[in-house]
Amino acid sequence: MTKELTYKMRHTVTSKIKINQAVIEQVTDEWRSMFYDLKSPADVIEHIAYNLLQGRRLSQLDGFANLPNSYAVLVGEPEYECEEIQRV
Repeated sequence: MTKELTYKMRHTVTSKIKINQAVIEQVTDEWRSMFYDLKSPADVIEHIAYNLLQGRRLSQLDGFANLPNSYAVLVGEPEYECEEIQRV
């Protein structure tokens, strides 16, 4: 019988996305009051990129369902680098 080992890892992800200006402009004060408190264009881009990396499409995200999926897409494959690994 083999022994299973469990590890905890911390990764850095480098990705590139193409995003339409309409996605950023969608986030108004009224939008923030109903969805997320994304304060800057960088916050919007980070939110969208995180969700794309999780396999979600733009139209699946609260507050962006009215926009075409082509308005926010990953460009190429993300690069993952393991920064730390620990046996737990």
